[in-house]
Amino acid sequence: MKPQWIRSYVTLLLAGAGIILLFSACSVNVDDKDNKNGKVDIQTPFADLKVDSSEKAVDNGIPVYPGAHLRPADGDDHHSANINIGAAGFGLKVIAAEYETNDPPEKVKAFYEDKMKRFGTTLVCNGHSGGSDVHISKHDEDNDKKLSWEIKAGSSDDEHLVSIEPHGSGTRFGTVLVQTHGKDDTL
Repeated sequence: MKPQWIRSYVTLLLAGAGIILLFSACSVNVDDKDNKNGKVDIQTPFADLKVDSSEKAVDNGIPVYPGAHLRPADGDDHHSANINIGAAGFGLKVIAAEYETNDPPEKVKAFYEDKMKRFGTTLVCNGHSGGSDVHISKHDEDNDKKLSWEIKAGSSDDEHLVSIEPHGSGTRFGTVLVQTHGKDDTL
């Protein structure tokens, strides 16, 4: 489960970093001596980009479902990342992690419906597995068993998301923190 919006954020961030690299002098620091750290730090006169895909960098403030474990990397495809972009007057932080558990999706959903309340009013979106055609609807026991869910809470500059979908007899879910700031704010 790598929701399309996570891929879109990462793609957008990397494209922006590429453009910055083409038009300015910069320094690049890669800390990946053992192919496990997954840390990249790009500094330019206009902006900085830091990417950390190590397991230690995934704390986004959203509680981890009890007994769940981080989804292991598939070759170069890491299922967690901490991405920070800072520029004069703008900043973006995205911390995303993908987990697996043997528990059923309904149990994971119930846990996060409760835990996400600490970030503000929650919105639960039901969608077909695969992440397309998201629909907001009333609770429907029969329909819930066929769907994936996204639970959202927070504000436009401090958003917390959980995406849940069935996987075999268990569940895959991702947690994401998206924070933005302008020139008067800091991350």
